Amino acid sequence: MTIQDIMARQWGVNQLTIMGPINKMTEETARYRLTPDTASAGFIALHTGEAMHRFAKMLFNYDAELAAQAMGGISDDGRVLDLDMVRQTLERGFSLIAEHIKATTDEQWTEIIPTSFGEVPRMGVLQFLMHHNSYHCGQIAQAIKKGKVYEPTGATQ
Repeated sequence: MTIQDIMARQWGVNQLTIMGPINKMTEETARYRLTPDTASAGFIALHTGEAMHRFAKMLFNYDAELAAQAMGGISDDGRVLDLDMVRQTLERGFSLIAEHIKATTDEQWTEIIPTSFGEVPRMGVLQFLMHHNSYHCGQIAQAIKKGKVYEPTGATQ
């Protein structure tokens, strides 16, 4: 089994894990927050999708040209998000990364690349992205399960 095969399988598992709670999200539960100071489930999901597009630039030098709506200092202001758009952003992010994984050689996976958090092997950056996705998946699941609609007070992810 090649590094490319391993990365592709791990990415597939990450996608299944993340999309579980997101597929359970409704228009109402997408607005749920754990507290007035936390972001809504839908906003966190959009942030997660946008992050995948940003990581594609770092990992594969691919610019998805996606305008940020939920990252880069943008806070959840309580606006209602289009849940279909959020899901499409996530699905495109997963597909984009999957396509690039298939085109990346084993040598490229071990290559050290510059990132905002130092010089790291490419496979380490993908691993960080999967951790990021999983972290936010937990937040989404908890917001859907235990949250309610609050008016935002300057929420963050």
